[in-house]
Amino acid sequence: MKFQTINPVDNNILNTYSFIEDQKINDKLTLANKAYEEWKYLSFSSRIEYINKLISSMKDVLDILSYLITQEMGKPIKQSRKEVNKSINLCKYYIDLEESILFQNIYTEYEKSYIRFEPIGPILGIMPWNYPIWQTIRYAIPNILLGNVIVLKPSINTVGCSILLEKIFIESGFPKGIFQVFLIDIPKIELVIANPIIQGVSFTGSYLTGSHIGNIAGKYIKKSVLELGGNDSFIVMKDVNNIQKTAKFATESRLNNTGQSCISAKRFIIDHSIVDDFIDLVIQEMKKYNQGDLYDESTKIGYIARSDLSEKLYKQYKNLISNKCKICLKTTKNGNFFSPSLLRIEDNNLFFSEEIFGPIGLVYTFYHEKEIPSIVNATCYGLGASIWTKDLKKAEILSKKINTGMVFVNEIVKSDPRFPFGGVKKSGYGRELSALSIKEFSNWKTIIIKK
Repeated sequence: MKFQTINPVDNNILNTYSFIEDQKINDKLTLANKAYEEWKYLSFSSRIEYINKLISSMKDVLDILSYLITQEMGKPIKQSRKEVNKSINLCKYYIDLEESILFQNIYTEYEKSYIRFEPIGPILGIMPWNYPIWQTIRYAIPNILLGNVIVLKPSINTVGCSILLEKIFIESGFPKGIFQVFLIDIPKIELVIANPIIQGVSFTGSYLTGSHIGNIAGKYIKKSVLELGGNDSFIVMKDVNNIQKTAKFATESRLNNTGQSCISAKRFIIDHSIVDDFIDLVIQEMKKYNQGDLYDESTKIGYIARSDLSEKLYKQYKNLISNKCKICLKTTKNGNFFSPSLLRIEDNNLFFSEEIFGPIGLVYTFYHEKEIPSIVNATCYGLGASIWTKDLKKAEILSKKINTGMVFVNEIVKSDPRFPFGGVKKSGYGRELSALSIKEFSNWKTIIIKK
């Protein structure tokens, strides 16, 4: 069965691919298992050498990778280049870690007692289209460093990025089978997860699909990590230092990657005394994000990645308006392009269960600070939140009342290799990034030695 990748700018066909058959799936899984049996015994320092070569190879093709991201998912070239550079920096972070992260001593009456974190085998990654290189690298590198191997099922609209990444791994000298792309149709996912060679599943995407993937993984007793989106709050207190600068940060967070990011600020929760000023300033900033040539460095906003996603976003926009949301800045839809939009929620009890994956910002108002937790937590998601205030002590107290995996104070929510990334509630479970992510798909082996 064949499928095509489509350029979201003009809806022209970029390439045609074929899903692999069952025999090919089995052959690739066998290769993955064979590679793992050798890779797991390779020294920590040797794995680092391979990742070092990968860094060099990615630098060599940085422009090609960036161009392909822009072509396949409609991201401005400047942001595509930033994504590749960020992926390279992630690799640099992990190769600077010490092998001691794979051990944890426990001081007891025994001669020796400790935990050794060991690899478990091939890990299936079901990765999204919005950051096709970054999302893959952030799941792949910690696992490869641990000693696991990678089986990647990419999104169908960014297949070219994944295939190129596989080629980069091979050209960097990685043994065959360490990093493989599986072009499989959705009905084949259970077949792959059920295979005894696969030992874990990492999924990033919608919570509805994530629920299904988690169910399949549980059925076959496979460890899973699910990153399922967010409905992040951007909370602004009346004592904020510089409201103009804060509005700029709010706009940048909402419109980064054309709003197609799980950690973008989707709900602006603003003190009533400054809400009108905040809205005016955000509108001024949003008007600077104009449709333009994606390969021009000055272009700040791109396209919705697929036509079906574009139609879904427009229905959500119409639904918000029909629910008596006040239009502060109206959107203009041109094919898969949406101009930024800002809507004001008149009733804080108005609840939207769907994640809005596009350049639409929602403004909520609070009159008393004690209202903030109930507004922030009135969502099925719990990924991140940011708080903007001069009172750092108050912000830290408030952070304890917010049900999210991450809280940033006077900073936009972002993914950083140094810190664990993930959420609670329907934002999923498990953590990516940081040294902790290496332990997600590991065997926590207890070692007791007595004289």
